[in-house]
Amino acid sequence: MNKTTYFFAILFLFLASLAEAQTVSGNIVGTDGEPVPYASVMIGPAYSVVSNEEGAFIISVPEILQDDKITFSSIGYENLTVPLTLFKSGTFTLKTKVNELADVYITNKKYTAIEILTLVMENAKNNYKQETEKQTFFLRTSSDYKMIDTKFELLKATLEKKSALKEINKEIEEVNKKLKNRSSNDFTESYGFLYKQNGLSKLVPEKSIRLINEERDISGDQVNQKLIDVVKKHLEPGATYRVKTGLLPITDSLSFDKPKKIKEEGPRTASLRGEVTSLSNTLNKFYDNDDIDFFTDFKRYEYTLEGYSTFNNETIYVIDFKPKKNSAAYFGKIYVNAQDFAVVKLDYTMVEGKTEHNINVKFLLGIKMRQDRVNVSATFLKNTEGFYAVNFVKKQEGMYIYMNRSLKFTKNKTDKKEEDRMLKIDLMLELDNFVTKELFITEREPITDSAFLEIKEQPGYKITNYSSYGADIWKNYNVLAPVDAIKNYK
Repeated sequence: MNKTTYFFAILFLFLASLAEAQTVSGNIVGTDGEPVPYASVMIGPAYSVVSNEEGAFIISVPEILQDDKITFSSIGYENLTVPLTLFKSGTFTLKTKVNELADVYITNKKYTAIEILTLVMENAKNNYKQETEKQTFFLRTSSDYKMIDTKFELLKATLEKKSALKEINKEIEEVNKKLKNRSSNDFTESYGFLYKQNGLSKLVPEKSIRLINEERDISGDQVNQKLIDVVKKHLEPGATYRVKTGLLPITDSLSFDKPKKIKEEGPRTASLRGEVTSLSNTLNKFYDNDDIDFFTDFKRYEYTLEGYSTFNNETIYVIDFKPKKNSAAYFGKIYVNAQDFAVVKLDYTMVEGKTEHNINVKFLLGIKMRQDRVNVSATFLKNTEGFYAVNFVKKQEGMYIYMNRSLKFTKNKTDKKEEDRMLKIDLMLELDNFVTKELFITEREPITDSAFLEIKEQPGYKITNYSSYGADIWKNYNVLAPVDAIKNYK
């Protein structure tokens, strides 16, 4: 290779590297050095990420231009603008915005908190218009499991080998010891595209991963699998079994020799779509949602206009609310734009002792389930046309599960003369599961109705398991930066 050819080869590689996405990471802090969680990091009106709960962010920046800039913003802070040509990994400090009441111009009328919320509801359908669009999303789910108590006990068995009974009891006891008082956690992350039209939606996942320690996993699926692993060793290969729990039949023809179809297909796209839409739709249509009753039933709550703040150089009302009646379920804060009366941020927490869902048939069916400990934080961004939509939501909730049921496996006879073969096990488990879901919309793009119709949602999607985190897993993707618990996962 001569010098001229070598020079142009180097020049080509250099120019190609500029065209590739540049990944920049950093931390957003206040002047006190404390992290600013869930701050917006924006390039233009439609392209953004948010910092995680530790104030860290990572953003992929394609094709840097001289006149582009990046803007950091969070309620209560002054915006920080940095030219993209100077944008490098590091720490970015936001200054606290101090609003003196005398300096804040809002309106000639002084509103009460309830009057402000009344105007929020009156203007909601104009501020939160539902459009046919394509959303680029990232969803992170972390699940923490704690096995409070567990007990498997062999109640009855008629097997060919009597010696197998002792072996089964021994194996069951080992399972009990391994599960009781154990804890485990895992993280699931998905990136993809959600298409919306008039209340309909389709989802196309691009990439999904799970961080999981399969040896320590005590999720419901794993508990079932551990029990099945014990049972199937002592059931006849090739035979089929009727399975009942209490008086309720589960299946008439269970065979452990046949692989489960659901395992082959993997996770369901409809389930992932349900997770994404339930997080965003609940808040984008808060004005029609009776579950968020602090917007729809003012008599249940006590509201206080706590003060004023600033977001993107606009004045924000800060309204505190708490229960006034026993029927009220939440307390929190509502942040309202003083110009158009749009909610720009919402924080609410479920009152201790209240439940989101509660099923208690413990004495009838041996089952009790309770969803509670709900905590939600969400931010809304305004697009160039003046419409607002959720760009980030974090929802935490706990689920308590108690189950005390018997499982009976009865072999289906192939010959009338064949002896009865059955195995009956008593299963009791008490499990607490605390789930955190974080959804953020990185980009919104209007699409036509015909484009929506052309989108095909596949029934299933692939998810890749990892036992530890690697920095290259989400290389060149705009996602939530990993928190320390993810980076140090083992």
